[in-house]
Amino acid sequence: MDIYGNFRGEADGATRDGAVSELIKDFKRLRQPHIDSNPIFMRLARGEITRFHYLAYLRETYHLVIHTPKYLRIAADRVVATDPRLAAYFRNFADEETGHELLCVRDINALGEDRRRVLSGAPNPGAWGMITQCYFWASQGNPVALLGEAFATEELGASNGADVAKLLVADYGIPRGATNFLRVHGSVDVEHVHAAARAIALHAGGRAQMAEIVQAVKMTYRYYSQLFTDVLELGDRWTKDMSAAA
Repeated sequence: MDIYGNFRGEADGATRDGAVSELIKDFKRLRQPHIDSNPIFMRLARGEITRFHYLAYLRETYHLVIHTPKYLRIAADRVVATDPRLAAYFRNFADEETGHELLCVRDINALGEDRRRVLSGAPNPGAWGMITQCYFWASQGNPVALLGEAFATEELGASNGADVAKLLVADYGIPRGATNFLRVHGSVDVEHVHAAARAIALHAGGRAQMAEIVQAVKMTYRYYSQLFTDVLELGDRWTKDMSAAA
């Protein structure tokens, strides 16, 4: 399938479902240069992750997801006059994502840590890159690009969330009650991936629009890879500090 093709229109259900399935396959290939080669997965498999790495992940994720409903509503307001269905998608998505940062807080509390200390300070470069690009698309750039960001983030949750949660519990002694964010997104994000792909198929208005969506997918995977690198670096530092203090 031509990933830059024009999907916009009222195709019949079977045709659109086929196009959506192909789109998902094509977009998932874009994660290879950044996500699949990130050392965080190798270190997870080797037992080289500590609870401090997991705390670092919850920290960066908190700073990322607390902004999601905000920029989605900004985008909805910008497109409501020209594309009310896209505005409705953004608003519904914002409603579904509201409060997800509290899952991170719950997980931090379940680990017995002071959430104020864990969450203090600004997000690191990976989360910061995703936050700033999304506000740009929502307020200044083309809001349609947010569909690419939505696809990439939801695809990561659907592909990795549940398995990583199980691994943390089984191999790292993390309480199941401290894996709420990963488990929730490992389940609900499967449908969100398809919803994002259907929205792309419906709202991408030509090669230029699709090019922006593809760029958003690529950049989101790249920034998310940086977030994983940030987690490793911060977790290593916290682990070292705690070892020195012991």
